[in-house]
Amino acid sequence: RSSAAVAPRLWTSLPLTLWSPQTEVLCFSLQSTYDRCPFELVRCIKHILQSEQRLVKEATNPMDTLSHRHQQINQAFEELRLATQEAENELKKLQHSQEYFIIQYQENLRIQAQLSSLSSLPPEERAQREPALVSKRATVEAWLTREASTLQKYRLDLSEQHQKTLGLLRKQQTLILDEELIQWKRRQQLAGNGGPHEGGLDVLQSWCEKLADLIWQNRQQIRRCEHLTQQLPLPGPMEELLNKLNADITDIISALVTSTFIIEKQPPQVLKTQTKFAATVRLLVGGKLNVHMNPPQVKAVIVSEQQAKALLKNESTHR
Repeated sequence: RSSAAVAPRLWTSLPLTLWSPQTEVLCFSLQSTYDRCPFELVRCIKHILQSEQRLVKEATNPMDTLSHRHQQINQAFEELRLATQEAENELKKLQHSQEYFIIQYQENLRIQAQLSSLSSLPPEERAQREPALVSKRATVEAWLTREASTLQKYRLDLSEQHQKTLGLLRKQQTLILDEELIQWKRRQQLAGNGGPHEGGLDVLQSWCEKLADLIWQNRQQIRRCEHLTQQLPLPGPMEELLNKLNADITDIISALVTSTFIIEKQPPQVLKTQTKFAATVRLLVGGKLNVHMNPPQVKAVIVSEQQAKALLKNESTHR
């Protein structure tokens, strides 16, 4: 049935209480828009109803939405773990290939030294031994040329793989720090004004520690790539690529450490003079950070509201 028949019937069947000139315009607008594609109107209405059902479900079942979001975060962690493990396997493969390349390079130097020493031999003996050494040298040099290209490709592929992993780490870190942690801080503010307890900090800490562990593993892999490149320099853009990767991973670590240092227990909203109060700070990556680095020295000071606003403004500017 075409919308040409649907729209007039919809218009004429409306109760008088719903009738208005705007309604008439809307009905004819629907008719002119969907006259040639009535099923598109059905699809549009169905999509709107499904969206409304989803919003109602999320509003009435917030725990289901929370569980789905947590599931997405955990799934992303699994993808990052697999990507990091794959890079580790490729790095070991590169290391073994490079070690064998160096062995063959040293073999080529030994052959070259033998050829040089032939000049001290009698002509007959020299003529007898030289062809085999020349042939062997040519074979080894051809292999070294091919393998050098292969090693460079391994390095470039691994660099690209690390760049993709760092992009995933940034995305996951943004989700946890700029969404989940900010929501926790907001709930903490509401709890200070009589709202429900904020909760969920242990889950956030486990996520932040997983992030710290994965970031550190990738940082160590990048450093090992840098060492291999310095051990066997080859023509190509590897130095620039590694510098970029080092800068990126350093930025990610810095953002993680500074953003996960939080006030777990806030002082009362209203402070009385000459009255003691307690506050608790917590570093959400402390457990993992202490394994890899020295723990940070912390100094707490009381600032005015104006100073706090200035600090927040400065923090937003540097992000």
